[in-house]
Amino acid sequence: MPRASGLLQPTDDRALAPSTVITFLMTGGSSAQASDWPADTGSAAANAGTAGIHLVRITPVSTAGGAFFCTANLHSTAATVPSSGVTVSTTSNSPVPSAREFQVTGGSTGFSLAAYTSGVVMVECWRK
Repeated sequence: MPRASGLLQPTDDRALAPSTVITFLMTGGSSAQASDWPADTGSAAANAGTAGIHLVRITPVSTAGGAFFCTANLHSTAATVPSSGVTVSTTSNSPVPSAREFQVTGGSTGFSLAAYTSGVVMVECWRK
């Protein structure tokens, strides 16, 4: 079970180190990667609620340590890099231009990330 954040408000900043960190090496060229929410054992949990993951911070970093942009879909494995147009969906992508925090719904069975270029994306996880 991920470490409890101990926060009264989910939007407060977390000073406590996460107990679960998921790292993705993005290869660029509109690459996308997906993952299930991990259980304590490292195997896939049925959903985020079962895994005890309620809060995440997503941090994209270039392999040289500079700014890097990615998108995240915290509801499904359908993350894509943005293009022109309008998307209307209950599982739409969220832009992550720098470290950004999210509250994850318990029913989420997995998540995905997408990026135009290569870099590293770290997903830190906490429970409430």
